[in-house]
Amino acid sequence: MNFNTARLQANIAARAARLWEDGYTLTRKAEDTLVITSNEGTNYEIDTFWETCSCPCFKNNDTCKHWIGWKNLEKIQAEYEEHLLSQAPTEDEEFGRTWYECRAAALAR
Repeated sequence: MNFNTARLQANIAARAARLWEDGYTLTRKAEDTLVITSNEGTNYEIDTFWETCSCPCFKNNDTCKHWIGWKNLEKIQAEYEEHLLSQAPTEDEEFGRTWYECRAAALAR
């Protein structure tokens, strides 16, 4: 491995570790297919059976931040969703949410 390859691998690994912090989300499309969506809305498809990703980095380097980081992203996202579900809204939060939804619907008309 040369210096540039090592630097690329380190960069990919660092970026993979912060997918959640960078606003990426993961959706299971099928048992072996995942879709990772960037905070800008770009979708990247991971195939866990064939161990591939649809992003340009994977096509050029046979690895990418999505492929390296998907398991960690899935774990963190599941923990976050469980945390949200465990938090019962207070009466004030429920009123605020209802008011906001009604206001947004009225403005959309």
